[in-house]
Amino acid sequence: MDNFQQQLFQRSLQAILVADSDNQIVQVNSAFTQITGYSPEEVLGKDPGFLGAGKLNEQVYDELWLTLSSDGCWQGELWNRNKDGTVYPAWFNIITLENESGKAGGYVAQFFNISQLKAEIQQHSHAAQYDELTQLPNWDMFQEMLQRRVEKSQKQDEQIAVMLVDLDRFKWINDNLGRSVGDNLLQEVARRLSSVVRGEDALARLSSDEFVMMLPAVDGVEAAVKVAQRVVEQLSHGIFVEHREIFISGSVGISIYPQHAERPKDLVKKADVAMYAAKQGGRNTFRVYSDLMERSKGPQILREEDLTKSLVSGDIRMTYLPVYSIYSHQVVAVHARPSWTHAELGQIPFADFSALLQTPESLAQYEEWLDQELTALNRIWDRFPGLRFISFRMEPQQLQSKESIQKWMTQLNRYQIAGQMMVDVDIKTAQEKEGALFDLLTSDALLSVSGFACQGPVLEQLTEIQPDLIKLDADLVMTMGGDEGRQKIVDTVLEMADQLEIEVLADGVATAGMRGQLMSQGCMLMQGRYFGMPLTLEQLLDHLAVEHSILS
Repeated sequence: MDNFQQQLFQRSLQAILVADSDNQIVQVNSAFTQITGYSPEEVLGKDPGFLGAGKLNEQVYDELWLTLSSDGCWQGELWNRNKDGTVYPAWFNIITLENESGKAGGYVAQFFNISQLKAEIQQHSHAAQYDELTQLPNWDMFQEMLQRRVEKSQKQDEQIAVMLVDLDRFKWINDNLGRSVGDNLLQEVARRLSSVVRGEDALARLSSDEFVMMLPAVDGVEAAVKVAQRVVEQLSHGIFVEHREIFISGSVGISIYPQHAERPKDLVKKADVAMYAAKQGGRNTFRVYSDLMERSKGPQILREEDLTKSLVSGDIRMTYLPVYSIYSHQVVAVHARPSWTHAELGQIPFADFSALLQTPESLAQYEEWLDQELTALNRIWDRFPGLRFISFRMEPQQLQSKESIQKWMTQLNRYQIAGQMMVDVDIKTAQEKEGALFDLLTSDALLSVSGFACQGPVLEQLTEIQPDLIKLDADLVMTMGGDEGRQKIVDTVLEMADQLEIEVLADGVATAGMRGQLMSQGCMLMQGRYFGMPLTLEQLLDHLAVEHSILS
């Protein structure tokens, strides 16, 4: 080498070694010693292969020598081992030196340690795929995971559950308590959700206050519902952040592949629709997707102001469902249920819009309308005093204050001049508003409890509440035939009711098969499509008149 070449060789920041035609090292530079820890005297005459990290390079060596033989050069990654035993990745550029006859006369290898470069790349890759705050996979990564799992499930005929979790009231917490509190809260939520998922499941942060879960190889809706119950339960406990306890809850939507959708993005959309339905249903709960839910995600979302306008316009009216006794084969009671005929969304049942009653103004307007409708019940009592009861639903927001309870006590007494009223409440409301209900029932009104669509009651709950009637929700009755988990809930309710000697009313009975199954289990009060559609007041009076004339 001339002086210029020697300076380039020695001052290069990359390690350089020169080997002869027998692949024995004849020269190394200073960077070689700095990177590998070996002095020139320790490596001269040795095969460069001793620098390699054994089996890590076995698959690469064959390709390396073939390429050198054909192209005269090769570049790529090899794993080296330093003198101190440290293993590290190195990037190599190797060229073949030809002699006068054109054959390989030696080799020059130039390399450098790429450990830091690979770490930086990995760090950037992690940042691109993971949420910085929670360290959960982000939306982009979740989409890739879901796509791969759907493709695998298509081949293996497996089901997948997608679960969307939206935190209730998070925006208020973030805006009023500060971002620091919000961030700490999100980290704890991520930890709690992580404790619910299995090893093969996936959990990701979708947006500010939304998380998404994928449960592969799930055993139907029942298994997904159990996970959703645990999610709701985990989020219902207080979270301590900066010396204060904060209570938050979650609304969960569930979709199932391939039952609800076959494309990944559609699965997430269906879960979003179900999550929205959970929020409409009062929050702190979950819903499994059904086609009926799509109406509330249609061209017009239900809003509180639409509800109040419809109360004035008459688009919301009271309908009546006859309650049939299987013993006597006749109507023994009536359930009064509001129904909304929406211009764009069609017929909307009360369960789908009751959650819109959030402000004192809308609640007051609804209760004024309800009072007017229930006052008309005297027409039913006057003509058919033999009815056991007329029932109607009360929402938790109607039991918020002592003034409200006192008002309803007065109104119930007025409705019951000629017959007995029954108030239907959700089991959760019955527990949380036990004192208010006790005061309310001093009016001699009866109490029924419902809300077992997601999980069966606990015997102690019913013993403490002491309802006059237990109602099986329509959604529970309509799905019990094809869902083992929901059938178990029905079985549990009927068994406990039998122990406590409480009657059970099944809502949503739509077929003779449902009627027969429930009757065989001891349920003798039923209402639903099988017995007739909801009626207006005039239709109900005519129906009862015809039935009584036949029986007499």
